Amino acid sequence: MPMKLRCTALLVLLTLSAIPALAAPKAPDPSAPGLSGSQRLQALLDRVRLEQQKLKTMEARFVQHQESAMLAAPEESTGVFSYAAPDRVRWEYQQPSPITVVIQGDRMTTWYRDLRRADLVKVGRYSNQVLKYLGASGNMQTLVDYFTVKLSMPAKKGDGYRLELVPRYARISKRLKSMTIWVDPEIFFPTRMQYVEADGDKTDYEFRDLKKNAPIPADRFVLKLPKEVQTRTIDLGEGKEGKEPKSRP
Repeated sequence: MPMKLRCTALLVLLTLSAIPALAAPKAPDPSAPGLSGSQRLQALLDRVRLEQQKLKTMEARFVQHQESAMLAAPEESTGVFSYAAPDRVRWEYQQPSPITVVIQGDRMTTWYRDLRRADLVKVGRYSNQVLKYLGASGNMQTLVDYFTVKLSMPAKKGDGYRLELVPRYARISKRLKSMTIWVDPEIFFPTRMQYVEADGDKTDYEFRDLKKNAPIPADRFVLKLPKEVQTRTIDLGEGKEGKEPKSRP
């Protein structure tokens, strides 16, 4: 998994889960008659935040579609995504290559099973920056403060709400050109996210058969690497990689 893909995986996690609690108990309705465009947007953001406040666990099948100048053709990957509040996540890539990504707090481990290699990533400062941009260090209004947001209402039954986000500031746009989030109109939860990076590379995640708050075994987020796996440490917070890979003791 390339470094940019690691960052995108972290971004998806934070978009899904790192939202502060909502004080108001009433569920906002973005489709209520008589609302202005800005009122509908705020109602949707508040409703998503309310549903995410209730989120304890989540599991879903995912499809990841990636387009990059580094790829000869668009690449599609499939697997299973697991999450437990507040900061445990597992991406189990099954096709085309078996890769396991486990995130706990500020550490992320990527295990390339067929290569018998693993990267141990210290998310560090990068995580704090993403949290700030996406509103996890303040409130949902931060999303609107850092991005220009355009809301498209569902055109027909079954369609989702679509949020198109463009960074307001150069320090964000130098990495991220745009972001689009599709919100399911029944469960008010993001089920698809697309990220277009500054260089034009595009990554699209779609979540299917989503299950919320079902029990997940604790060991799902414990990654036990075999002794023969070669490991290296990467500090994403400082932007420097560790020493050359070495065998696990």
